Amino acid sequence: MNRFEFGTLVASLREDMRWTQMELAERSGVDVSAISNIERGERKTLLKDNILVKLADGLQLTSMERQEFLFAASGVTELEMVRKEHIRAKKQFDPKAFLKETGEHIACIALPVLVTDAFCDILLTNHCLIEFYGAAPELLKNAEHIIGGYNTMRYIFDPLSNFPEAIGNDSWERLALINARYFRRRTLRVRSKPYFADLLRELLDNKKYPSFERCWRKILFEDHDDFSLPIQRSDPNNAHSFVAVESLLALTPYGELYMHQILPLNRKTAERIEKISKTVGEGYELFAPFPDKRKK
Repeated sequence: MNRFEFGTLVASLREDMRWTQMELAERSGVDVSAISNIERGERKTLLKDNILVKLADGLQLTSMERQEFLFAASGVTELEMVRKEHIRAKKQFDPKAFLKETGEHIACIALPVLVTDAFCDILLTNHCLIEFYGAAPELLKNAEHIIGGYNTMRYIFDPLSNFPEAIGNDSWERLALINARYFRRRTLRVRSKPYFADLLRELLDNKKYPSFERCWRKILFEDHDDFSLPIQRSDPNNAHSFVAVESLLALTPYGELYMHQILPLNRKTAERIEKISKTVGEGYELFAPFPDKRKK
């Protein structure tokens, strides 16, 4: 992320809070002229008087968000983060080949698995996951023509989604907030990308996603970090009790890719997953385009 992109990130986080530059200055202890310079792309200012930490404090970033924020400030781009292969190896990252091979691997996993990119768009899933979540056909029907049609936030917040019924209406609010917080943290370093601006604008449209803006605003003022809390005890009679475990799958010139595995938290859920896996067999589906984020 270069200095101009980082400036866009700071401005975007400030605007999330609905603050002026002066209000951020008051809350962070950073001079307003310094904030203005940073948002305009002035890099020298970042190295003075512990400014980055003060900004992270003022913006009320969680521990995981701070990690992303401080890395973004380093000025290292996605391309520079990836090690260059030896010239004689003649190896280049091929997105299509990578997704095809990865799809073939996750197809064999007897647990629900999906792969997401830096925008939290779902690139791949195995058949076990599709059946486990049972996404409404109406949700997927026109997804390829919608901005963020395959984004994880759409599955949670679209009125057509069956997510509330799948996890239970009593749990929806808590899990929606956790997922919104995860989305904010994961997308921090792509805030300056045009696709993210379009995606967030789409999600903040209350006519399309009535609950997203409320959750998006609410997570900004939470007093705890989701990632510092223990896993909650599972109801042994709940057949949809699980935890999603994320692991870094690949560092690419287009950002990180992550694999998410659904792990059952009780015997009933484990038996349900085992039954699904035997029923649907092996296989995978390719969803969101990567790395080109334009509509198909």
